[in-house]
Amino acid sequence: MSTLPPNTRRLQHSLEAVARGRYLMPIVLALGIVAAVVNESSYTHSHRTLSNGIALTDARVQAAKTLQLLTDAGLFARSFILADIPEEAQAYRDAVSKMQAVKQHTFDLVAEVDPGGSGSLDEIERLVTAHIAATDNWVDLMASGEREAALTAAVSSQSRDQRDQLRDEFDKLLLSAAQVQQTARFSLYQAASMNRLAVHILAFVAILGMALFRRQLRRGDEELAKERLLLADRVRERTAELTEMTSHLVHAREDERARIARELHDELGGLLTVIKLDLARLRRLPDLPPKALERMVSIDARLSEGIAFKRRIVEHLRPSSLDQLGLVPALEILCSDMAEVLGVPVQVDLQEVSVSKSAELTLYRTAQEALTNIGKYAHCRRVRVSMHERGAKVRLTVHDDGQGFDPAQVQHGHHGLLGMRVRLELHHGRLKLESAPGRGTTVTAELPLAQAVKQAAT
Repeated sequence: MSTLPPNTRRLQHSLEAVARGRYLMPIVLALGIVAAVVNESSYTHSHRTLSNGIALTDARVQAAKTLQLLTDAGLFARSFILADIPEEAQAYRDAVSKMQAVKQHTFDLVAEVDPGGSGSLDEIERLVTAHIAATDNWVDLMASGEREAALTAAVSSQSRDQRDQLRDEFDKLLLSAAQVQQTARFSLYQAASMNRLAVHILAFVAILGMALFRRQLRRGDEELAKERLLLADRVRERTAELTEMTSHLVHAREDERARIARELHDELGGLLTVIKLDLARLRRLPDLPPKALERMVSIDARLSEGIAFKRRIVEHLRPSSLDQLGLVPALEILCSDMAEVLGVPVQVDLQEVSVSKSAELTLYRTAQEALTNIGKYAHCRRVRVSMHERGAKVRLTVHDDGQGFDPAQVQHGHHGLLGMRVRLELHHGRLKLESAPGRGTTVTAELPLAQAVKQAAT
């Protein structure tokens, strides 16, 4: 009895029901698709956030560079005022030109990653323009020879206030960019966490799907193995039943043939013998007309033919030579009779073998059927029949040099070979057929000796 709590058992049963249901793989597939979508979305968000973060870093660097170039321009302007060196004025103008280009690039980056900061940019643009205009005024005053006025304007409190305001606005811009960058960094961390979660879900779904799939495969293999065992048992049962039925039919057929042979021999044979004796008495009567004697002679000849025909039928149904003389003489008589029927020589090489009575009959019927088939199909010039012991088996071989055939092309409905094979298998033997077009046919029957059968039984 299970020791799990009821709720756990119910959950286990529910999971097993789902695992055995038809919706298991669609559910696992749907979970995998959801996890893949989450992972792709997280990747897209992370890529966008990372790109914005890089752009913000570039914007901060460019803003600092802009402020540095403004400072450099102011230093060059003051150096020109103090030292009256024309090169300093040119350096000032170069610094202003570079600052304008860097400032525009900075504004473009800030507008791309922080569209809401356009007001701060406008204020910085206004202050930079005013500062450059004031500095240009110093340089122009100095260039026109008004050094005192230029120096007074350069060190005035208004100039200092403009620089302080400009630094404050740049600090605000940098702080705003840092805040946006911090938000982007946090968003990136969130995206990485979601991506991690999606990867874990994908891994879990893959492991779960594999485990459930292996479980289903194992269950399927177990059920298939059970079905195979059950099918094998049924096949064995059916085979045993068919074998038993076949054995019964073969024995019933032989018993019926023996009964008919006995009836023909005893009843019909006795009746024909009595008729032949009565006819002989009639022939000894005096004063019979010559015509009657001729007719009696004809009737006696036909009666002898009928007795011979009856004898052949009886021998075909149940060979008396087999019961009275044994297997080897019976086979010799069979081969001699078949040689007359076939019109070709039948060579025999027969050895006495130790088999049961039923096995003797099986070997005799096999040779009889093989010789009958030779008469029907072989068109041969020579036949050879041999029987020898080979180890614990007896081997009967019937060979002809006829036209042969392809055993694979034998159509259904030819029961002679099937009958021979079934008879031999009932005695734990086997039938081997070797033939090819133009190369004759060899039928080989093997049966275990009586001693081998007894040893196998014990």
